[in-house]
Amino acid sequence: MNNPTAVTHLADRGALRVGWIASMILLAPLAGRVHASDHIDSPSITQDRGSDLTDTYAFLDPNDNSQVVLIMSTQGFVVSGEHFGMAIFDHNLRYRFEIENTGDAKPDAFVDVVYSKGLGREKTQTATITLPGGKSFTAATTMATQEYKAPEMVISTDKDTGAKFFAGVADDPFFLDDTGANRLIGSAIKNPGHPETSYLGERGGRDTYAGFNTLITAVSVPAELLKGASDVIGVNAVTQRHATQTLGDKGVLTGEGDWVTVDRDGGPLVNNGLIPPPRKDEYNAASTEDDAAGVFKDDIVKSLKAMNTDEEHMAKLAKMAVDNGDILRLDLTVPNKGSGGGSNKDGGFGKMGGRRLQDDVVDMVFTMIANGKTLSDKVDANEKPFQDQFPFVANATQPFQSGEKDDHTRQ
Repeated sequence: MNNPTAVTHLADRGALRVGWIASMILLAPLAGRVHASDHIDSPSITQDRGSDLTDTYAFLDPNDNSQVVLIMSTQGFVVSGEHFGMAIFDHNLRYRFEIENTGDAKPDAFVDVVYSKGLGREKTQTATITLPGGKSFTAATTMATQEYKAPEMVISTDKDTGAKFFAGVADDPFFLDDTGANRLIGSAIKNPGHPETSYLGERGGRDTYAGFNTLITAVSVPAELLKGASDVIGVNAVTQRHATQTLGDKGVLTGEGDWVTVDRDGGPLVNNGLIPPPRKDEYNAASTEDDAAGVFKDDIVKSLKAMNTDEEHMAKLAKMAVDNGDILRLDLTVPNKGSGGGSNKDGGFGKMGGRRLQDDVVDMVFTMIANGKTLSDKVDANEKPFQDQFPFVANATQPFQSGEKDDHTRQ
């Protein structure tokens, strides 16, 4: 007899409550850890690695500025020695890019990706990509292997729209000295208003994410499919599960009911750096419309005051992450050009050019938090160079051959 065990996720103002996780112990009055742009940003996400959004990128293809490249990375800290078991997209998730194109905080269009059940061990999955307007196409993921050389990336193109797709393991494109950032945030918690800014770069630039991989979902979409009346679009990435998850007697997990957001990521460092631990799960499950309604504004202000941010710069940060939602903005008229996904100084993050792979968002955001005084972790670029063609991310770090001593990790 089939006696499935139901694991129910209940939506209460968008917050997920997992039936068999009874409680979480939440410590510290402020944002107690950074853990990168969005890596492992809340208690629930720590226990749900598949849904963990690590970073979001949105930029014009430097080879063709009529195309918008959307990238979400999930499930950080994938190690090459475990590609057999870790390189699996969760078939119970919907990986969604929310597109806002009217200037408010409400999503207007979506790019959705769902995957077939994954087995790992050098087996690929099938992705179904749905574009604005309902057009869908399918594509295979790139196989993750234990070979010493990374496999060639599989790029699929939809013949009707020209949209491109890539999914697979790749080098984590984010670069940061996580220890330095965490020590800085910790100093503001211990002594509010007096952060020890020297902590951020005191280790001389050690990239915490060097040597680690992540799962990449990347889509290149014609800009005309995303834009509204203006040339500015907003991008927010979310991972979503069905409201009810059922674990069957043969260990197969299935879902039904409405989609509920588990994690989200718009602007870099917002949840990790500015939302206090007791509200991080709630923030992830909330909407960009909740942001604009001021649901988390007081928490963000309190965290910024602990970092000694002045009113002028708090207002600038609020404009980016509160007033119109925590959404990454991309002006389609701002040119993007150069190698590695774009590198021109008048484009990218801070210039209304979205966020490119090479943009040093850590230095940019911490400098703004420090009232415009340059603040750097001294990690100025990714260890592995980015590619010049879609999907632009670097190949995965593979297992090392006998005789290779440097494992590339920078703990």
